[in-house]
Amino acid sequence: MIKRIYLYKFFYNKMPNFWHFFIIFFVLLQTLVLGAFMKGNSVCKIIGQSFKEFNKVWDKILASLVLVIGTIIGAFLFPLLGIFLSFFVFGFLCVGQKKFVLSCIKNKPLPVEIVFSTYKICIQAFAMKTIILLYTLLWSALLIVPGVICLLNYSFASFILADNEMLDAFSVLRKSKEMVLGYRIKIFIISTFSLLMFCAFATIGFGIIELFTLFLTVPIWVIILITILFGLIGFALVVAPFYEISMAKLYLEAKDMNYVSKNRTKTKQVV
Repeated sequence: MIKRIYLYKFFYNKMPNFWHFFIIFFVLLQTLVLGAFMKGNSVCKIIGQSFKEFNKVWDKILASLVLVIGTIIGAFLFPLLGIFLSFFVFGFLCVGQKKFVLSCIKNKPLPVEIVFSTYKICIQAFAMKTIILLYTLLWSALLIVPGVICLLNYSFASFILADNEMLDAFSVLRKSKEMVLGYRIKIFIISTFSLLMFCAFATIGFGIIELFTLFLTVPIWVIILITILFGLIGFALVVAPFYEISMAKLYLEAKDMNYVSKNRTKTKQVV
């Protein structure tokens, strides 16, 4: 009983401050996005477009995510080499899934089985994911912020490899760092917004189970389990597809901007 009261006080006394912090933080970042330092559309417009696109391609993207996650879990359960195999499979499946998402956003949807087609570049994808992991761990060992910046720098890596399978791992990472210039804050805001949606679903689960505690005695582990369960359901059905759509839209916008800037540079050189 004492533990349940403690958990109740934590969520209802501490969480408001937590939510206020994130809301204020989100608004401040959005102000930056609308400033002169950002390229392309505002993040609010991208989020709005992503929700509109969500209704059209939600089922397709969810199916691709289920295929990817199911295959990774299957590889993880393999005796002895499960961890290595799951990470190895994750590399090329992630690239294949990005290829499928891009085709949906371009209104030219490919068969969902396309997520497995990138097995041909499994070595490149594995090398790319391994380098990103090592770089992130090394930068995070110094401070958290450099680690986060490292992740932001390579946010477009899987999309780039999905678009051009002939590139090697280092070329992909170098191109990703070039393309995210002017988009880091947008990527960070979309990631933060996705985290807030996950927290919102978890809070709904907590609120529902707390209603039952008005009439029944519910163990604290059940409260925690239901809260996490609602968060994971929301993540699988809404947050993950939304995040994939938003990142694909950002990538296509950055790709167009990068193409335009290169053409301008060539034109100036000719003149």
